[in-house]
Amino acid sequence: MQEAAKRSDDVPGAGPEPVRPVLVNDDAVRSALAQHLSRISGQRTEITSFGRKSSGFSWITYAFVARSSAEGDRKLILRVGPPNGLFAPYSVLPQVTALQSLAGTGVPVPALVSSAQDGAEIGFPFFICTHVDGDVPAPWAASELDPDHKRAIARQFVEILASLHRIDASTTPFASLQQGGERAELRAIAGWRASLARPTARYYPLLDWGGRWLYDNCPPPPRRTIVHGDYRIGNFIEDSGRITSILDWELTHLGDPHEDLAWAMMPTFNARSRKLYGVLERAEVIDLYQRASGIPVSDRSLAFYEAYALYQAAAIQMCAVRAFEVDRFNDMRLAVMASQMSSIVRAFERALEAAA
Repeated sequence: MQEAAKRSDDVPGAGPEPVRPVLVNDDAVRSALAQHLSRISGQRTEITSFGRKSSGFSWITYAFVARSSAEGDRKLILRVGPPNGLFAPYSVLPQVTALQSLAGTGVPVPALVSSAQDGAEIGFPFFICTHVDGDVPAPWAASELDPDHKRAIARQFVEILASLHRIDASTTPFASLQQGGERAELRAIAGWRASLARPTARYYPLLDWGGRWLYDNCPPPPRRTIVHGDYRIGNFIEDSGRITSILDWELTHLGDPHEDLAWAMMPTFNARSRKLYGVLERAEVIDLYQRASGIPVSDRSLAFYEAYALYQAAAIQMCAVRAFEVDRFNDMRLAVMASQMSSIVRAFERALEAAA
């Protein structure tokens, strides 16, 4: 499924050849996908209407129809973790755990069909889930929608987050993500700090200092809940005025619910508005969340996680630039992410002052 990286022989006086990008061959993926679905279903399965979806910056997403004599046509989604992607190397465990744990709860998710971490048949880590009808709202197009419509969706969005945080993770497969020792928030901060310290990353002194401050001042959570990790406008499907699925669970973990709330309210994800989806004031979001979740929101913790959100956003920008410039991941959207760094770093400085 992939074209291996190739280096020149050690020839005196000659520099190494550029590392060739690892390519995901769509035709090979389609053929292997048919074999995989035929094997797990025990019947010949044909793949039709197979094609990449442009949404998303990390996993490669394919929409397709699986056709068999027993089940007819099924609209499915395949997500593949490329070896040179934004968050490589990829693990399917968080997403698979989320889809398994949340089926039948108040948090709408697609149904899991199959997955494999070693990707032996497809060639890369992958999972397959059902297709959910609807559209993914883009934050930059929010002004084109009716304000009453946006308000209804925004309230659903907050209420679903509250439902997620009310779930007892110990009774679900999420319990397997609970590891002893260091808290998930601290592991994440340490991971982003290490990413920003890589030799190929641009150096920002404020991020260096701010990462240490975040690690040393992380507040205790009011309770440990399931945290989505990327809960924002653009990561759900809406159909006929109703949120029908929450997407992109690759950063999910057990941690502080303030993390999701702070991330969701970032202006970056709300068409640069301080209001959620451009319609819900901050105080209204917090009040609605507290009443729906039963979890009191701490001003101090929320300020901390608003600073952390900007730090994480900066680290993700640098991961994107590395994926494009060093690992040759062929997505032009990643190439322009560095242009956002100056505004993110300035906002991070203000957020640190508010949190300190």
